[in-house]
Amino acid sequence: MVDELINFLKREGDLSFWKHIIFISIVSGIADAGILAVINSASATATQEGLNYRFFAIFIVLCLIFFLTKRYALKHASNKVEIIIQNSRDRISKKIINSELVTMEGLDESSVFTRLTRDTAIISQASFRITGAAQAIIMIFFAMIYILTISQIAFFVIILTSIIISATYFSFAKEFNARLVEVDGVEEGFMRSLNSIIHGFKELKINSLKRRKLLENHDSILSELTISKIKISDLFVIAMMYADAFLYTLLALIVFIIPHLSPMESGTVIKITAAMLFLIGPFEMVISIIPMVSRTGVAVKNIHELEISLDSASTKVASIKESSEPIEEFNHIKLKNTEFSYMGDDGDKLFSIGPIDLDIKQGETIFIIGGNGSGKSTLVKMLLGLYTPSKGEIMVDDEIIDNYNYQAYRDLFSIILGDFYLFDRFYGLENIDRKLVNKLLVEMELNDKTKFIDGKFTNINLSTGQKKRLALILSILEDKQIYVFDEWAADQDPEFRRYFYHTILKKLKDDGKTIIAVTHDDAYFDVADRVYKIDYGQMSQYKGKI
Repeated sequence: MVDELINFLKREGDLSFWKHIIFISIVSGIADAGILAVINSASATATQEGLNYRFFAIFIVLCLIFFLTKRYALKHASNKVEIIIQNSRDRISKKIINSELVTMEGLDESSVFTRLTRDTAIISQASFRITGAAQAIIMIFFAMIYILTISQIAFFVIILTSIIISATYFSFAKEFNARLVEVDGVEEGFMRSLNSIIHGFKELKINSLKRRKLLENHDSILSELTISKIKISDLFVIAMMYADAFLYTLLALIVFIIPHLSPMESGTVIKITAAMLFLIGPFEMVISIIPMVSRTGVAVKNIHELEISLDSASTKVASIKESSEPIEEFNHIKLKNTEFSYMGDDGDKLFSIGPIDLDIKQGETIFIIGGNGSGKSTLVKMLLGLYTPSKGEIMVDDEIIDNYNYQAYRDLFSIILGDFYLFDRFYGLENIDRKLVNKLLVEMELNDKTKFIDGKFTNINLSTGQKKRLALILSILEDKQIYVFDEWAADQDPEFRRYFYHTILKKLKDDGKTIIAVTHDDAYFDVADRVYKIDYGQMSQYKGKI
């Protein structure tokens, strides 16, 4: 797990900063060991009359050096770790937002949140203690050199005992690491189960059998997590007991055994004992930090694996370049023999649409109809450029859309899909006309539900129909060339549904906008210039009554 941390620091920059921190920590360790030496030396003259100014001055200087260097190392190491975490979060967030939709749909949402919140928090919390433990190791090293100057036999006995106990401890640490990985997997399962409860709340409230079965599974996961956590806690207690056993064993050797192995003055025994008592804090810190290093190593590995999965997915999907030349206007958009297929892990096709041939003229209103699972949403996503066609081409005025102008093509659209996300402000829009926003709020009958203040809406906790109306305000103000609505009117009352088809869509069309709407409202098919039906992935022009 230490290797994971070192590789993490290497990936996030060169190690020169940490070499600097190690140097400062060495100075701090030397000062700490020096304090021990001064205390032992001064104690020998403590019964003499008067204050030993020389030892006292050295003690003050060493204390200042120790506190200043320790503060510097802890502060700067912690700050550096926070910057590393910020950079990691920023880089992964950008990789996510630059991914394609097929990649995002394959990601485990709970896992992503866990990696960028819990795991980064673990690394952040560990920075202080790991840096402190590193200083403790250095202090122990120099303190052992001090003990060597006092008694060689004591030094070698302590070293031999440390090697024996450390060997047994590190064999135990392997089991601890395995348990950590196990707990991490169970925690992810718990997060997924909790996510199901939150996002499936309505379905669970309406179906008692479904709710009972989910809760049974949730309780089972929670019990498994509790058992795993208890096992980890037990192992942590054992780790702490190792520290106590180690220290008491050393003290017993110094007081009871070593004096019989080699002639030693009582004053020497007292000095060595004082040194060991002085090292209790550093020893306990080093022992207790090993489980945290393991936990941090798992967190680092999880974050790295998330980043690898994003990079791997991006290599399987053609990279879309940011276009510097927007498409200002168009006469028609063509889908020519376009197909898209969902692929299974084994490479087999799960579902396909197409081949699709479609010619959309500027200013047209086109409706798309079809049953559930027929391929309507897939067609829309392919038309929008969210899915790149497996076969065929998308063309704008006879110019083929490829990886270099895909983003410019996407920028033609303003969308409200079935699983739309409602933003609380106008991202990407500058100098927003507040009067126009308020006018639209009145038009959408939302003026008593939310206000537009300081560049954002005061309330977005609305009903589904109201959220769609607020999303429509955002969409209208984007002023794009093409508007795509997926079952927008499905959650509106009859009056507002009529208003949407006869007033809002008419106004957009009068403004020269192209409209593509997925709908089941056959009473309003007369609003469309053309209606297309998609069934089992195949599209045809609707010949029914309009």
